[in-house]
Amino acid sequence: MKTFLAIIFVFSVLLVNAQLTQTVRGTLKDKQTFQPLIGARVVVTDTDPVIGSVTDIDGKFRLEEVPVGRHQIVISYVGYEPIVLNNVDVGSHEVVLNLEMTESVKMMDAVEVKANKEKGEQINKMATVSVRQFSVEESSRFAGSFNDVARMAQNFAGVQGADDSRNDIVIRGNSPTGVLFRMEGIDIPNPNHFARFGTTGGPVSMLNNNVLANSDFMTGAFPAEYGNAIAGVFDLKMRTGNNEKHEFMFQFGFNGAELMAEGPINRESGASYLVNYRYSTLKLFQLMGINFGSTALPNYQDAAFKLNFPSKGGLTTVFGMGGLSDIQILSENVDSTDLFALDNSNTYFNSRVGVVGGSHRQRIGKKSYINISAALQGNLNLINNDTVDADFNNPFMTYHSNSLIGKFASDIFYNRKINAKNMFKVGFHSDVFFLNLNDSIWISGMNNYEILRNFEGNTLLLQPYAQYRYRPNEKITLNFGAHMQGLTLNDEYFFEPRFGMAWQVSDKDKITVGYGLHSQMQPMEIYFKQLEVNGETIYPTRDLKFTKSHHMVLGYQHRFKFGILAKMEAYYQHVYDVPITEDSSTFSMVNFGADFNTTVPNYLVSEGTARNYGVELTLEKFLDKGFYFLITTSLYESKYTASNGVEYNSAFNGNFTFNSLAGYEFRFKEGKRFKNSLTLDAKFTYNGGKRYTPVLVEESLAAGYEIRDWSKTNTERYPDFIKLNFRVGFKMVGKRITQEWAADLTNITNRQNVFVQEFDAKNGVWNTTYQTGFLPIVQYRIYF
Repeated sequence: MKTFLAIIFVFSVLLVNAQLTQTVRGTLKDKQTFQPLIGARVVVTDTDPVIGSVTDIDGKFRLEEVPVGRHQIVISYVGYEPIVLNNVDVGSHEVVLNLEMTESVKMMDAVEVKANKEKGEQINKMATVSVRQFSVEESSRFAGSFNDVARMAQNFAGVQGADDSRNDIVIRGNSPTGVLFRMEGIDIPNPNHFARFGTTGGPVSMLNNNVLANSDFMTGAFPAEYGNAIAGVFDLKMRTGNNEKHEFMFQFGFNGAELMAEGPINRESGASYLVNYRYSTLKLFQLMGINFGSTALPNYQDAAFKLNFPSKGGLTTVFGMGGLSDIQILSENVDSTDLFALDNSNTYFNSRVGVVGGSHRQRIGKKSYINISAALQGNLNLINNDTVDADFNNPFMTYHSNSLIGKFASDIFYNRKINAKNMFKVGFHSDVFFLNLNDSIWISGMNNYEILRNFEGNTLLLQPYAQYRYRPNEKITLNFGAHMQGLTLNDEYFFEPRFGMAWQVSDKDKITVGYGLHSQMQPMEIYFKQLEVNGETIYPTRDLKFTKSHHMVLGYQHRFKFGILAKMEAYYQHVYDVPITEDSSTFSMVNFGADFNTTVPNYLVSEGTARNYGVELTLEKFLDKGFYFLITTSLYESKYTASNGVEYNSAFNGNFTFNSLAGYEFRFKEGKRFKNSLTLDAKFTYNGGKRYTPVLVEESLAAGYEIRDWSKTNTERYPDFIKLNFRVGFKMVGKRITQEWAADLTNITNRQNVFVQEFDAKNGVWNTTYQTGFLPIVQYRIYF
């Protein structure tokens, strides 16, 4: 008995003192040649004793028994710039790091680690200004982001987000239609549920942060490899599944119920899979009495996957993403408080979006590699709109659309590092569009339907590009680029030079300069608007030019003590060849995408101009010892000149935006079986109110319908958008299972931010629709 009790005592002591640990492993390669780096040191610096490893012949490393928690990992290799990873979160799942090092311009006989490489430094080294790397953790942790990378990006300098109904990204006063989404090197369609053609935002994102890796977000003067965009770029990467262990995740929350699986396909070759599926749960939240802005119930589901097949000197990936969504907005169920309500009208909206593609990267010698990517895409919109009588009966169809925009996208590029100072990249991107556009609208005056589009065919967008980087020394980086864009539909071709410079004045100070001439084709359906003139079908907007924009950016950043970074950028954009009306009016395509309305005039010419200018400030402390903060503010103007020769505020000219975020992570003493943490995060947003055109009240009353004073287009603003969000999260990390609970409390002051204000001319009253009030959102996640 004494022996048994002694054994139990010893076992209990060992259990109490046992430390939860996990494996950290990965690969290390040269960023410009894709070559594995052999013999590099990988060290966890904050453990006692220090845990270290050396990369093998394939550039692989493995760190065993790393304690659960946040750690600093330093990677060093003679002749290369060191990598310092701060706050690597080690939990119940293995941490797999696929890292790339940049060869140092300065010849060194020994490794020298002078300063930490902070988070936020861009992945694409060709970008020198207006770029920030974002992490998946930020999209989960920032209060009010709802695991949506687009809503997360609204916290960055120069980006305004003041619309609860959509995750549109308004960058420096540009329309959100000017944003490019790229995934795994391929330009993809609008990655949002309930998205209309020609837009880039939507109520619910299909970009699931559980399958994304750290990626770049750019807001101006982006490198030559990016085209067909004049506002910004989301360059998204999907993470690679675990190639040694099968791991799973289940999540339930406001965005849906989802299941994710990852693991090895072939352990010997290192092939792996990653797959995720999500289904909407909004019906359950609606039954709980939670108001998310509409009585109409959105239904949606989406999936994403990535397959990874390493080979000798190469890597092949297959990836995909798709979503189905539908909603019925019925007049009898909504009122003026509904964000999507239309009087005496029923709207039926269905959307289908999908992308399936693959890529192969192959080393060529020791100095270069080639990358080939291709993807097949499809975007289908099925929309019906009916009017009903006062009793919500006798529906009559007033609008119908059954349209498909398909695309076969391909990209091939060759990357070569001449030496540590010189490297170049040349590539060719092509998009073959397959179109089947069909929509019509009822014209009461004609007592007939007018066909808006009835086109089946294809067209081609071509984009060759070249980039060259020169680093004369370790302090100066010069990036030169050229991009060309051509559309075979109307035979327009345009050359776009790009330039960027970064000067590391000191260890703490950096000056950046960027210039780019960028162009973008019009939303595809705009080109195919048709009219019947004297019995003949014409396409009056077929010959519209690309909208073009000069971007000029000057930046300065300074690093303070305690890991605090201050960054300021001033910019000016001159936009030209903007579609405007032939006759005198206030219309301009710079305002396209301001709402769900995608109607444009019949006759347009590319003669409009616009200008955006402003200054941005970022003050940021990345997560360190449990604490972080991010403060961003922008002062800007966004103006356009219409066909009447008058300059107006654009629909996106809010004049200013301010965001303040902060959070703290409490790590509790490790227990027998779990290690727990509590996170508290807050966000405060203060943006200039949305622009609107005043109503002519007397004229509206006399006419019986609302009449706007277009001579004062966008002269007025709704009250400023103010919102306070709070988030609390709790994580329990075990040996094999990690559980997370979180609650997002959005708009905790229940402030009534105006969504839209309309004048009811028949009853002589104003109807104001407000954005979402206080909205509590809970989430549960388990890794196993």
